[in-house]
Amino acid sequence: MKRVEPKVKFIHASDLHLGSHQYRSEERAKDFIRAFKQILELAIKHQVSFIILGGDVFTSLEILPVHLTEIVSVLRDFKIKTVNAIPIIAIEGNHDIRRFSKGVRFSKRGQSWLKFISNLDLIILLDANIYDIPERIFKSYNLKTKIGGKIRIKNVIIYGVRYLGQTIGTGEFKKISSGIDQNDGLFHILIQHFGIKGEMKNVPGVNYLSLNPLKDRVNYLALGHYHLQFIKDNWVFNPGSSEAVSSVDSSFKRGIFLVEIQEDHSVNAISIGLDNRNYVSETIVLKKSINNWDSFRNFIISRLQHKFERLECQNNELPMLNLTLKGIKPPKTCKVDLNQLKREILTIIPAIDVHVSQKYSESAILLQNFLV
Repeated sequence: MKRVEPKVKFIHASDLHLGSHQYRSEERAKDFIRAFKQILELAIKHQVSFIILGGDVFTSLEILPVHLTEIVSVLRDFKIKTVNAIPIIAIEGNHDIRRFSKGVRFSKRGQSWLKFISNLDLIILLDANIYDIPERIFKSYNLKTKIGGKIRIKNVIIYGVRYLGQTIGTGEFKKISSGIDQNDGLFHILIQHFGIKGEMKNVPGVNYLSLNPLKDRVNYLALGHYHLQFIKDNWVFNPGSSEAVSSVDSSFKRGIFLVEIQEDHSVNAISIGLDNRNYVSETIVLKKSINNWDSFRNFIISRLQHKFERLECQNNELPMLNLTLKGIKPPKTCKVDLNQLKREILTIIPAIDVHVSQKYSESAILLQNFLV
């Protein structure tokens, strides 16, 4: 068996969710692009041979022009800085090919911003027809047509298959395996977009045993989809999201893998966390009914001031505040205005933005009425 060239390094990232306008915050939209820039900077710093992206590079087909323009500019600058020496190889995840966003349904299948930036020659977008005959499942990538399912870089072959849904199993993996040459002596990376059942609680995923057909054909199974980082058997790698797409994500281990391929085809994968904006979560419980707006607002802000007096901002960046209101629901006479509450909080509290969730307890209301 041939041996792979020593010190072939690459970065594996996924779930960048570019274009995300989280909580309609412009600063949060910029955070996702900043995380992408960090990945590209790390690629240059560590002199990697290529970058692979495991899907959900964009959050949907809906993106503001200013953000798309910046993403294209970032990619063009990267190509210039690296003299086009570090290709970015990606597949489409479920968010990249979503047919609708915020109630808008797109009738034509196959649209994605990844195809757009691929046509601009900024990335290499891989895909395969797993239902074709084995010899034609993974066609070699054509730099002119921008179509293909595999590409060779040094002594590494990277295969890619777009998101196939949540019901894929052994049958699909057998087909994929049949399209991969077992005896070429090269190092094989397969990029796919799905989760592994059991790695995230109560989240659907693929049964790990159904991946068995791939084990003798694939050296590194590069996944995306789950926002939580995990590694299984030093064979399946999921880096997690590059930014916190939800408040829950902020508690996950996430980031990228810097991978070095050894001469014996083993891999050394180092997890590198990205410098993301800090999330601060605060729950305020209303233990009694507050009947007017001034009292409600003052109560909330005073509690938050106490919390933020003890908080130190990381890297001089203001945190994102997730505020949950619980307890007894204020009556209609209180005239709660959440938008006004957010504006007043941000004039006093050092946060970049605030997201307010109301989770009042009906039982608390009934108990109060009973006691009265």
